[in-house]
Amino acid sequence: MSVWKYEKARIIFLRTFGIVGLFGIISLILIGRLFYLQIMQRERYLFLAEKNRTAVRLTMPERGKIYDKNGIVLADNKKVFQAVLIKEQTPDFQKTLNNFKKLIPLDEEEESRIIKEFKRKRAFMPVQLKDNLTKEQVVMLHLNAPSLEGIQIEETLIRHYPQKELTAHIVGYVSLLNEKDSEIESNLADLAGYRIGRSGIEQSFEESLRGEPGFRKTEINAMGRTVSLMQEEKSVPGIDLHLTIDSRLQKTALDAMGDEAGAVVVIEVKTGAIRVFLSTPSFDPNLFLAPISQKKWDSLMNNQKKPLQNKVLTGTYSPGSIFKLIVGLAGLENNLINPLGRVYCNGATRLGNQLFHCWKKEGHESLTLQEAIRHSCDVYFYETGQKIGVENIVEMAKKFGFGLTTLTDLIGEKTGLVPSAEWKLATKNEAWRTGDTLNLSIGQGFLLTTPLQLVRAIGAIANHGYLPDLHVVEAPNSDEEKEPLVNEENLNLIRAGMYDVVNHEKGTAYSSRFNFEGKRMAGKTATTQVRRISLKEREEGLKKQKDMVWESRDHALFAAYAPTGKPKYAIIVIVEHGGGGSSAAAPIASKILKEALRLDQEDAKMKKGGN
Repeated sequence: MSVWKYEKARIIFLRTFGIVGLFGIISLILIGRLFYLQIMQRERYLFLAEKNRTAVRLTMPERGKIYDKNGIVLADNKKVFQAVLIKEQTPDFQKTLNNFKKLIPLDEEEESRIIKEFKRKRAFMPVQLKDNLTKEQVVMLHLNAPSLEGIQIEETLIRHYPQKELTAHIVGYVSLLNEKDSEIESNLADLAGYRIGRSGIEQSFEESLRGEPGFRKTEINAMGRTVSLMQEEKSVPGIDLHLTIDSRLQKTALDAMGDEAGAVVVIEVKTGAIRVFLSTPSFDPNLFLAPISQKKWDSLMNNQKKPLQNKVLTGTYSPGSIFKLIVGLAGLENNLINPLGRVYCNGATRLGNQLFHCWKKEGHESLTLQEAIRHSCDVYFYETGQKIGVENIVEMAKKFGFGLTTLTDLIGEKTGLVPSAEWKLATKNEAWRTGDTLNLSIGQGFLLTTPLQLVRAIGAIANHGYLPDLHVVEAPNSDEEKEPLVNEENLNLIRAGMYDVVNHEKGTAYSSRFNFEGKRMAGKTATTQVRRISLKEREEGLKKQKDMVWESRDHALFAAYAPTGKPKYAIIVIVEHGGGGSSAAAPIASKILKEALRLDQEDAKMKKGGN
């Protein structure tokens, strides 16, 4: 073989060997890749294949229902249809949303929520577009399914408040989650249309009411539509709650308040069960189930009577003359006043160059403690308050629960303020003055109380000095042994004055008295100023309350218990800018307590008939 032929054969061999080797390497790579994909990654790709034909969706748990004491439903759930959008099944979100809006209009607030939720949620989690769909809307969406990629119609549960305004402040309301609700568990946040409690019982008992979501695993087609149900785990419903509220009596209170702004609370003095929990004006909590319109929100927020404020829980007021009962007890308990001793009222008490006026310009003349309560004489308590001293008054106020929260089953309750010399020095850098004691003695000045504190104190006076434990959720009676706050004889003196307020012809609430089959009420009126009255106004003559603008009128208060022989109920009525406790608040309390006694009689007859 020539050299040339040998060299040519060698080159062919090398090229052939290179090509074969390259093909061998490529084959090894392909075999290795196939091994990796088919053997090593088998489970993963089986899962992905399964995912392409199945969808797993969380199912809404049934929120616990809320009932009143008689089993009347205050918060319920109803089944509705909702439209949801699945992020991973939506190639063009904005186009799909625009197509949806052509069929079902969305306002700016709704569209803004959807966009925020779409950005926040994970790809495979549904975003609620609209719930509570009508049958016509459901049909329309189904007919237009090809242009609504990623949109599905699902059945879900939505909260419903059948009593509407009647129990709005005690029950509260729920609304859709927002980006600030970071404390919500991820599985609940993933639910399309989940709503969280925002106030009242709904907020305070959120964890008990919410339940646990279940799930549904379904087979879907190429369009993302459900073909069949493959697996399902039922959701766990929330816990039902039974409140102490009596809706019948609540309705009586709402009707009696009419268009007035204020608060009404009725309790059972022995158990502390709250039978009426009313803040007026009220609102329909169903408004908040969908994003509330800006127009409606503005109308609620700009209403000077503040319908969204829970005045029972967060309203703070000067107690006015109701606080004279506490001042009287402070004097009696410390043996600093003689209940039969007399104080002369000529219409004002002078302190240096300043006059502290009685509500009755011409004065009440000579009065005992019982008569001073009957007539609500300011001068009597100006004079005796100085003898008692701020320390003793503050101590008695705190004994009766002022300056403290009263409930354990509702969040957000305010504590009010019981001022003292130490408090004034610490907060205002000023010394306590005798004038401060005079103002405190008639329940004015810095003193602030809540409706719950006032009704609880009246309950203690009615119930032999035992301070009741207030509650709105039904609970077993406490076996805790308590000590009476004050001496029974001293309470009898205070109760005698309260009886006269209503049942003596010269009592300040005599026109609101009632005699329901021998059962009467005892109480105390109060009228508290919301602004300082100048010397010039006094000299020129004070305007009548009805001639003043609403926000400048005095607050009207009335606290009472009934029946007087064996007290069962205590009540506080506060009418904001109502003008006078005897004319505005006492008649309302009278109607409510009389109805409470009538309902007791009716229930007793039904129970007897049922047996």
